[in-house]
Amino acid sequence: MALPEPSKAMLDNTFWLSLIGLRRELHMYPEPGFKETRTHGRIREVLTKFAGIPETQMKTMAVTGLIVDIKGTGPAKPEASVKCVAIRTDMDALTMTEGNNGLPYRSKNEGCAHMCGHDGHMTTLLGAAILLQKRADRIPSNCTVRLLCQPAEESTPAGTAGYNYAETGGGGAKPMIMDGCLDGVDEVYGWHNWPTWNLGYLAVKSGPVMAHTCNFEVVVHGRGGHGSQPQACIDPIVCAAHLVTSLQTIISRSIPPWSTAVVTVGQFIAGERCNVIPDTAKLTGTIRDVDPKVYEIIQRRFHEIINSVCKGFQCTADVSLLQAYPAVVNQDHGVEVVQRAAEKLSGPVETKMVDAGLPIMGGEDFSFYLNERPGCFFFLGTQELLLRGLAAYEGAEDAPRTNCICHGTSYDFNDNVLPRAVLMFVRIIEDRFGVDLYTQEEVLEGTGKEKGAKMQRTS
Repeated sequence: MALPEPSKAMLDNTFWLSLIGLRRELHMYPEPGFKETRTHGRIREVLTKFAGIPETQMKTMAVTGLIVDIKGTGPAKPEASVKCVAIRTDMDALTMTEGNNGLPYRSKNEGCAHMCGHDGHMTTLLGAAILLQKRADRIPSNCTVRLLCQPAEESTPAGTAGYNYAETGGGGAKPMIMDGCLDGVDEVYGWHNWPTWNLGYLAVKSGPVMAHTCNFEVVVHGRGGHGSQPQACIDPIVCAAHLVTSLQTIISRSIPPWSTAVVTVGQFIAGERCNVIPDTAKLTGTIRDVDPKVYEIIQRRFHEIINSVCKGFQCTADVSLLQAYPAVVNQDHGVEVVQRAAEKLSGPVETKMVDAGLPIMGGEDFSFYLNERPGCFFFLGTQELLLRGLAAYEGAEDAPRTNCICHGTSYDFNDNVLPRAVLMFVRIIEDRFGVDLYTQEEVLEGTGKEKGAKMQRTS
């Protein structure tokens, strides 16, 4: 899908330039789940200073999370069936090392990096918030937009911040809900950037769009000894190696080919010396599915295979299955809202809607919100051949983009998707409240010029 080039007015608009500066600043100072203290403070600063939202309309929750209410001041609509719509961003970064060594805004917090685009998601929400607050007089006084700034989407180890992993999956959505983020909310919407779809594509459908996630740990117990005398030992490594291959047959031989599921062994940990057979070997990995009935089959076969293989090698095993996030399941109503919003985008932000490639087998704790309220989670493509337009930076104009998938070491959020993402949130709010807030030209070329030039700071 060929897209028109951004206009010069759009490229020169200080609103977009300052948002991009903010996005790259957030990229430089990433923080892991439930430790997003600087990020939290920066969001508050932007919302008070540049959006003009009073602190009295903000509330901290889930340790480092934040909810912010944008309250309409226009004529009330007593007949409105939807009075509070939430839009969400995640705030945390991944505990990994960024490989973009030549990037001028590379992570300054070594071992932590925004390799999933949450820096861009935050910037999208902040951009939408500035626009929505500026036109609060066109939003009915009995209607509210709630911003959900959520920590720890990437899931944290059990016990982090004192939360029960079995209840939260290690993420921040459930703690936000427990603290009341959805109180009074009628609907909730969110999005994710996805580099496998081209810029200009929006992926959405009813039903599951992201997977239920379950992490596992298997500790195989044998009897160690000298590597030269395996006959005197019970080798847990050989047993565990057979488990790695045998577990793959769950999907290929026990799950119908029209179903979608994954079993992946991600770690094989065993031994301390080359000439010593250890007492134990450990496997860890993940299970993904989008159908509870399929998960029941996987779980049953998982235990059957482990028990049988271990018996054959005279070993035993301790098996732990840790449920993380439910599947993200969209309902028809929320999908129709997103589709109507996307149909209003044209010209440089024209959007083609697709559903091929869904569901994605990644996990997302946005599922907890959709289990509580109607809404929708959608994806915007970011793949481009070259660094151009809003995504370019000095010395890299028209250089090839890596289009690295999320969580890859060379990933970077594509700033060219920001106008489309911000407009999607604005159009969703317009749709749900039955109002007209902005023309597309106002947003892309003429809004916010008096603000934002100093939105970015570097320390």
